[in-house]
Amino acid sequence: MAPKPTRHSLPASARALGGPCRVAVLLTLATAFAPACNKPSSDNIQLWKTTEKGPERLRETLADHGTPPRLRAEAAVAMVDIGRAEEVDAAFQALPPDDRSEVAKHLEPLFEVLMKDPSPDKALACRDALYSLRQFVSPDEQKHIDAALLPALEADLKAGHLRQGRHSVDKMLTAVGSDAGVMLARVLAEPDAAYLQAADLLGKIGDADAREKGGVALVQREKSEKPRGKKSKDPEGAIYKALGAVGGPTAVQFLEEKVTGANKDDAALAVRALQERRDPAVLPFAIKIASDPKADKIVRDEMFGVVETIGGLEAVRGLVSIISSDKEEIVRYRAFESALTAGKTEAIGPALEAFPAAAAYKKVDVDDLLVKLIEKMGQPARPALVKTLGSQAPLARMTAVLSLEQVGRAPDAPSVEKLAGDSTSVKGFPGGDTIGKEAARVAEALKKKT
Repeated sequence: MAPKPTRHSLPASARALGGPCRVAVLLTLATAFAPACNKPSSDNIQLWKTTEKGPERLRETLADHGTPPRLRAEAAVAMVDIGRAEEVDAAFQALPPDDRSEVAKHLEPLFEVLMKDPSPDKALACRDALYSLRQFVSPDEQKHIDAALLPALEADLKAGHLRQGRHSVDKMLTAVGSDAGVMLARVLAEPDAAYLQAADLLGKIGDADAREKGGVALVQREKSEKPRGKKSKDPEGAIYKALGAVGGPTAVQFLEEKVTGANKDDAALAVRALQERRDPAVLPFAIKIASDPKADKIVRDEMFGVVETIGGLEAVRGLVSIISSDKEEIVRYRAFESALTAGKTEAIGPALEAFPAAAAYKKVDVDDLLVKLIEKMGQPARPALVKTLGSQAPLARMTAVLSLEQVGRAPDAPSVEKLAGDSTSVKGFPGGDTIGKEAARVAEALKKKT
């Protein structure tokens, strides 16, 4: 059998040459082909994604005013594709405004298409890149980008597959504004859509109107699921948590009704849900339940957490009232803990002075349930403690002295030493353990501090 002819890429005239002449022809051809390999084109841009010097050439292409905007946009997409999205942002920042606008016109539709790529990672990268592009375009173009981003986010939310990327979804939706809140409320109104992420996001970025619509939708969902006996894949109490995150009058009313209802499990879930967001409108109800000796113990204890979450002066006032009036000492101590959480150092004096003067107090309880809580506040508690040394309430003075032993400093010694002659004792403390005795001891310890 005759051998197959050898295929050559060179012209016959070149093949006929030998030695130096052939080398010269090869060099000439290589030189002729080189510019074509370095020149921006759709094929070369794809090639550069795989070469060592490719990223540099892609950057140069994106930055080059003389390259057609379409190719510059393709170069930007290629950079995102190889994980250099932040370099695209930096390059765009450096472009003249006219160049940004021209390239963006070609880049935006590319990212919109690629957000639907079958590869989740590529789709996510292009979604984030489209959002990054938003900062470089006009308000009208931003609206166009928003109109592309929102449906993609909505579809992921409904499916329960929303992923966080280079830009947080919270940041994206906040930038989009009211339309984002409308979208999230719409997701919650879909009976079969996943709702946990949407509720959490709506609670963070939605305005009052959008949150109320979301709350109404969640209440309807909760009421419609139970009678059908529908088995939910969500964690126990998820719908309650979602309602707490969204808030709004309808959601709050629903949760408050569950708190006072007959089902103790639902009541516990509902009161925890009320801790999801800081809603001052809930405070009167929270104080009422926390003050009620007939309320379920678990619900009552959890309600102190609601008061802590809301915080502020009114919360402290409500807690101080509980300290002064509740018959159970453990509840008074729990209210004191909540008061410090709600009011910080400003609550120290009023809360200590609220403890009933006629009650007896074990020193170990004062150490564990009052002093140690104050000590955890550290140096910021010093001014309030020094002020409390002048209180009319013996328990307040004693607690302030004992607390300053740990958080106080040498400059506090004179204020503590003024109480060295105080012969008052706290009811329930060991005999002879007066405020003056503790003050003298603590003052000496403070003088030794630097």
